[in-house]
This record gives sequence, structure tokens and C-alpha cells, in this order.
Amino acid sequence: MHVKTVLLIVALLLGGGALYAWNSFGADTPNLVASGKAAPSDRPANAAGNAQAAKNQPLPPGPVAGYPAGDDRPGSSSPVRVSVTPVRKGEVPIYLSGLGTVQGYYTINIKAQVDGVILKMPFKEGQDVKEGDTIVLIDPQTYQAKLDQATAQKQRATVQLENAKANLWRDEELLKHEFSTQKMADQQRMLVGQYSAEIAQYEAEMKYWQAEVDYTNIRSPINGRIGIRNVDPGNLIRAQDNITIVTIVQLQPISVIITVPAKELARHDVTPGLTELGVTAYAENGITPLDHGTVNTINNMVDQSTGTIKLKASFNNEHYKLWPGDFVDCRIVVDKRIDGLTVPTASVHQGPKGDFVWVIKPDNTADVRPVRVRQSIGGTSLVDGNLDAGDNVVLDGYPRLQIGSRVEITPQTTDVGSRSSATE
Repeated sequence: MHVKTVLLIVALLLGGGALYAWNSFGADTPNLVASGKAAPSDRPANAAGNAQAAKNQPLPPGPVAGYPAGDDRPGSSSPVRVSVTPVRKGEVPIYLSGLGTVQGYYTINIKAQVDGVILKMPFKEGQDVKEGDTIVLIDPQTYQAKLDQATAQKQRATVQLENAKANLWRDEELLKHEFSTQKMADQQRMLVGQYSAEIAQYEAEMKYWQAEVDYTNIRSPINGRIGIRNVDPGNLIRAQDNITIVTIVQLQPISVIITVPAKELARHDVTPGLTELGVTAYAENGITPLDHGTVNTINNMVDQSTGTIKLKASFNNEHYKLWPGDFVDCRIVVDKRIDGLTVPTASVHQGPKGDFVWVIKPDNTADVRPVRVRQSIGGTSLVDGNLDAGDNVVLDGYPRLQIGSRVEITPQTTDVGSRSSATE
């Protein structure tokens, strides 16, 4: 009985050892032994050796941890598909951006200079008026009566003056023959001077009351557009109230006040005073151009609190896209870059060390070139960097690229400029 037990234990131990040997040397080991070949004895004896041995083995088919399934796995021979666009060289204008406030080229607030009842306002709100058109008509009766009174007084003084001159002539003639006295001649001479002064006074009064009559008919001093009236016909208006009856604004041309950093102007050698700089006004999205104009004046004083300076530009505003009080983005041409390099804005990427672009070399491999963006306008960026005209920069497919990756250039499916504008 004890012998059987001992034999059973020995059999179990031998079976366990055989199973351990099978797992350690693999399923092929028995085949090698059976074929008369010795089992390899130089297997790695530690974890580092096991990892090195695994690395030397080819990748199994299917997804591998750390890489997406597809042709871009390490060891794959399939190139990365990308679309490219060439670097362009040419004369590129340098812009300075600033926020602009639109205002009328001329803005006229119509106010009453005399008191009276408004009889008529012969215009429609929002219509265009010309210089000299009647805007407001105030009752002129009181002022016309004053004018007529001064006219009558002048006429009376004129008659008296003519009579005094005639009497003076007679007295001077009689004085020559000693039929009159010097005193009588002097009195007539005094009357001539008095009536002459009265005539001058009445003429001044006539001019004054004539001006008052003219003020009752308020005319447009410019060609412009009428706004919304603040006072209706039939109301009594007083000059001392200083109320704006209506506003007239000249819209063609129109002005824009632009605020820009003073240091940027100085950096491009632009000085205060008269100037002729091209400027373009854009809508709020910064892409849609509204009108092209000219900067005529640069203010002679810098705002100390903000370090900015104001520029005044004029626009023809042919299509009435600029309205007083609106805000627009303005880009002023302050310089020009000769032989400037431009690329689509969508091809410029940001990295830990700054901006860069992917460039496809002549051997169809990818490389990285650091660049410095000077300006980005309309989906195009002006860049400085180790680029040449004609270099192909990657526009699509860059997320799968690595330095040295082989690529396959595919045609672009969309317009470069439209996509670049959309990304902005």
C-alpha cells in the first residue's frame, strides 16, 4: 500500500515537470528535440532581453496599441496622402489694422435762429436734399413788419436829407452876398449830417431785419440726406431753446475716424499731418470689404492714456455701405514688401516653438519649416522663414505626418482661398 502511494506521488511530480517544460520551451521544442536538433540555450534570461526579443519580431496583423489601424503604422510602406499648394512670391502690401468710426463728411444740425411758429417743413424724412433747398419755414410776418418799418424810416430820413441839403446850398449862397448869417448855414449843415446818420442807422436796421426774415426760411447748406425730424410743423420754436429740428448728413463722400497705435505708424515712418495712404473698410467679420478710400489726415496729438492716434479717412461710399455711427475694421497700407512670401493661412500651424508649416521635399518626404507670420489677411499669410517660391506646403492631411514620412500628393478638393477664409 505504501509503495503504491509513493509511486503515485512520483508520477504526479514527473507529469508536473513535463508540463512546466512544455510551457517554458514552447510547442516547437519537442519537434526540435524529436528531429535531433538541440533546443536553443541562449534565450534571454531577464525582462530586458525578453522586450528586445519581442521588438525584433515583425508586427502582427491588425491594430497595434499606440497607432491607428491603416497604412500609417510603423513599418507600413503606404505613403500618407496630402494636398499641397505652392509658396508664392511677389509684392505684398503691409497693412496696419485699426477700428474705425464712420461719421458724415459734413453733419449739419438744423436749429432756429429766430422765434416763431413753424409753417412748413417741405421735405420727407430720409430724402436727399441739395444745397439751397428749403428745410424749415418759420412765420416771417413779425420780422417782415420790422423790415418795412425800417425801410419807411429810411425813406423819410432821405427826404429830410434832400431838403436839408437844398437849404444849406441856399444859405451858403446868401452868405456869400451877406444876405444870411453864418449861424443859419451852420444849422443847415448840422441837419444834413443828422439826416445822413439817420439814413445809415435805418439801413443797418434794414439789414438786421432782412437777416431775421431770411432766418425764417432755413435752407440746406450742403448736399446731403435728411434724418428724422424732432419738431413737427405748427409748433412754436424759440432760438434760445437750442433745439435741433432735423439733421442733414453728407454721405457721399463720407469720413471714417480710425484709431491705431502710434508706435506702429512711427515704425513705418508715417508722420502726423497731411498724407495719402490707401485704406480699406471691412465689415464686422473682417473679410467682406465695404469700400476703398484714402487717409487724408493724421492727428498731431497722441492719446496718452491709450498710446493711440487718430486718422481721418474719406470714402466715396458709392453704394452707401458706410453709415454714420457704425464701426468698421480698417486696414491701412503703410508699407510694401518686395518679393514677399505668402502661403494659405490654413497651412500654418502652431507648435511649442512657434509657427511652422509642413513642406514636401523633392523626394516626396515631409519636413517641418519654422516660420514667422507677419500678417494674415483674406486667408493668406505673409511669412518669413526658410522657404522659397514654389515650395509645396501641406494644406490637407498633415495630422498623419511625421518628419521623413513618405507622401502621395492628391489634387485639392476645394479652393484654397475659400477654405482659408472659412477657417478664419
